[in-house]
Amino acid sequence: MSGMYEVNQIAAASIGADPVTTDLIATAFGLLHVLQVYTSAMMAVAVWDWLICLKVEWDVIWKRRWTPVKCLYLWTRYYGLFTYALNLWLFNANFTTQQCKTLHYLIAATCMWVTLGSEAILAMRTYAFLGRKKGVGIVLSTMLVGETAFLLYVAIAGVNQTILPVVTHGPCTASDKPGQHVVSGFWLAPVAFDLFCTFLTLWKVTTLQARGSRLVKIFVSEGLFYFILVAAVNVLNAIFMFQSNANIQNINCFLALILTQVLCCRLVLNLRAQGQNVGVHTSEAVAVSAGLSTKGGNGPVFAHPSRRQDETVGTVSIPLERFNKPDTWDEPTYPRDGVKVHVAVERDVDVESGRSRST
Repeated sequence: MSGMYEVNQIAAASIGADPVTTDLIATAFGLLHVLQVYTSAMMAVAVWDWLICLKVEWDVIWKRRWTPVKCLYLWTRYYGLFTYALNLWLFNANFTTQQCKTLHYLIAATCMWVTLGSEAILAMRTYAFLGRKKGVGIVLSTMLVGETAFLLYVAIAGVNQTILPVVTHGPCTASDKPGQHVVSGFWLAPVAFDLFCTFLTLWKVTTLQARGSRLVKIFVSEGLFYFILVAAVNVLNAIFMFQSNANIQNINCFLALILTQVLCCRLVLNLRAQGQNVGVHTSEAVAVSAGLSTKGGNGPVFAHPSRRQDETVGTVSIPLERFNKPDTWDEPTYPRDGVKVHVAVERDVDVESGRSRST
């Protein structure tokens, strides 16, 4: 990397242009090389995260029944890896200007579906946490449809082919159309949606009597961590779209896309792992799955067996399932952290989709 500046200067000087043009050409070549190395490194991060999560993914995704969240997870993870590989090929292979005139649309058109997969997972988390209320589902679905329509518009009408100076063959990249800054919305639209979901989650936490639950703390803290990091990178990308140099506008695109994918997949894996490992054995997750609340420090208060979760006031709405009381409570119970744990009930908790099943 240290010698690339000199190489680019020599290559630009060989054209025989004036000094100003030579510097512009050398800068364009240098930024293109940075983009190629940057995107390759981020692709390595995506593959590395996938590999180290394979064991957990097998246990809490592949071995579990099919649910909407499972489908969204697999789409976001594996379609995302395919998309990153495709874009890496576009950024590093040699294409004619005419070929790139068509291929450059693939960059935004393929990446937008990874973003929407992550947004759909976040929407389902929020919908489940707020008690699967119909109004919340309608609002979130409408916002997702609107975001999809806007991202499609950006992918079709907002991107512009980046033409390299002098050379007739080179990588295929895209940037914002000159003077329009429409592609900034490609990064700001997810920020607006994430902000709305985060607001709903925090508002719901203030109404919960079981807000001290370990599972609720994990749900909220990881959601906030996701929002802060992804929002910061997306806003940075939006700012870069106002750069006059088209070669630097999209330099952080892979950082935002892969960070969104990795963190969103981690949200699903971590919450499912906690639901599986903690939900069966501790009173907190039993309260979550059964619709229990804690009042006045007197221990768990059982919800009525026939009452639906979304009708219970002040309780955690994950995983939004009826509490089915066994016919007998004669099986042994053991104290854990000051409460009794019923060991005869094992529940396969599907936290994100708001369902559970007894085995």
